[in-house]
Amino acid sequence: MSNKTKKQHYVPQFYLKNFANKNKNGFFIYCYDINQNKQYPANIRNIAEEKDFYKIGSENFEEFFQNTEELASPIINNLSKTKKIKPLNISGNRYKLSFFMSVQYFRTNEMRQDLLENFSKISNHLKKYPMNTKMEMFNDQIDKKFIKHHQINFINKSSQEMTASLVSKKWIVLKNKTEIDFITSDNPIVLHNSNGLLGFACEHIHIFYPINPKLCLCLLDPENYSNYKEPKKFKNNEIILNIQKTKEHNINSIDEINFINDLQAMNATQHIFSKNDNFDRIKYLTEHKKIIPSNERERVKMKVLKNPKNGNDILVFSHPNDNLNFEFKEFY
Repeated sequence: MSNKTKKQHYVPQFYLKNFANKNKNGFFIYCYDINQNKQYPANIRNIAEEKDFYKIGSENFEEFFQNTEELASPIINNLSKTKKIKPLNISGNRYKLSFFMSVQYFRTNEMRQDLLENFSKISNHLKKYPMNTKMEMFNDQIDKKFIKHHQINFINKSSQEMTASLVSKKWIVLKNKTEIDFITSDNPIVLHNSNGLLGFACEHIHIFYPINPKLCLCLLDPENYSNYKEPKKFKNNEIILNIQKTKEHNINSIDEINFINDLQAMNATQHIFSKNDNFDRIKYLTEHKKIIPSNERERVKMKVLKNPKNGNDILVFSHPNDNLNFEFKEFY
């Protein structure tokens, strides 16, 4: 493997092309930076990337991510081009796309910031107590390499479980029939639940993944949905049949498109991407504090409890997405 420094994308270029415009210099896309409140066009080679993002010492994990992209790109590109949903009923295609989406969800800079905040809160808590060798070693380890390792380990540990969860969802292709385009971001797979619980296995979960300005995948809780909007409780013997067939749903309401786009904007780490340069709604959300800049956002909440048996601290972590909850950590 090459040791050269190179750009490594955490949102694939093949995907970004579906939201881009082509000129003589390649593919460019319109960006809105939520941290700096500015917009500009950029070549897709230069966005959603960081030098050596997946490189840890002599190890470079980029090939693994390229392999997942090669599995999914023909399926996504075919759907984007033809708008035909029938290939999504093929179990092999659905598995490949589910695996890709699982890895995409965990490979972003947003995930890295989640991990950094989690371990930083542990470290800050430990500073309240006299240091022993174990605690000092933990504090000394928290650097960029440490966080990268944990992100890769998290992908290895969680992507297969999440793949199984996505495969068994009710798949809907949302077709945008309005003049407002779908947008995407540097954290493109977003979740919504009317009851507030955002785990992938939660009842009534909606998972959105825009494919291009006029198409969006929506994966639903199959026990309670057979279409995009109206919940319906299914019996156990009906759930498998509900899962097997992908459906499509036409959206004619600008409000519904704005709702899906708002989820993208509010979950972005830094950049929102669009095929056009109209970011008026993003500016509105920013002005009204619906979009929180990355450096002002609290991603992980930590509570300190006491073990009633020995008085030790128990740190309990929670995340807006409960797929990212960490185990209880007890400190002496």
